[in-house]
Amino acid sequence: MSPNTLIICPVFNEGHHLEGLVNEFKQATFKGELLFVNSGSEDNSSLIIKNSGFKYISLDKNLGVGNAIVQGIRFALDNNFEVVCVIAGNGKMRPKYIDKLTKPISEEGYDFVQGSRYLDSIQQTMPLFRKIMIPVVTRVFSSLFSYKFSDATCGFRAFHINLIKLCSFNIEAKWLRGYAFEPYFFSNVLLDKSVSKKEVSVTMDYPEKKIKYTKIKPLIDYPSLLLPYLYAFIYPRKFNKVD
Repeated sequence: MSPNTLIICPVFNEGHHLEGLVNEFKQATFKGELLFVNSGSEDNSSLIIKNSGFKYISLDKNLGVGNAIVQGIRFALDNNFEVVCVIAGNGKMRPKYIDKLTKPISEEGYDFVQGSRYLDSIQQTMPLFRKIMIPVVTRVFSSLFSYKFSDATCGFRAFHINLIKLCSFNIEAKWLRGYAFEPYFFSNVLLDKSVSKKEVSVTMDYPEKKIKYTKIKPLIDYPSLLLPYLYAFIYPRKFNKVD
């Protein structure tokens, strides 16, 4: 029997993207159960999620995407899921790639799978700033960590729940509640040679300029996206032996 898979989709005020994403989930073929984590949305996201027919949990307050993902992970632990996949609720990531991320874990024994927009070709619809900066940031940290990878910022990823059970840092630490959880977790995976990992090719589709595609504020939020890499490099927190 293949491991049980939970797909976590954190949502905060994504009503303008969510109906289309829900339809994509319904049309896509993937193994696993989808869980929306509604992080205190104040728009019509709550109603769309409730009417979607998919599982969901609702948080009273938005403490950040990291907190939403961690609450989804807690759900996975409490309900004995073995594989976790994280997909954004803003409609940039395609549900059709879920099995591509989870199968290396359930069928090949990998611990961690990272989505990459650069394995096959450069993402054509990416905003210019990101198109320039992501490869630069990736090369810097790939060199720093002595581990070759092609996409440092893609949040479309999957991992075995054992990584959470055996990690040596507190996933519920307050400083990880915002944008820091994902890069910090990813950094420690890269730094720990005992964790088996691979990249798979995915695409991320950015909407027209008139439609907001991210809540990240460059001057305010970019440090919380990049500093966790440096913190992990200086103070790496390895995972215990993964079974």
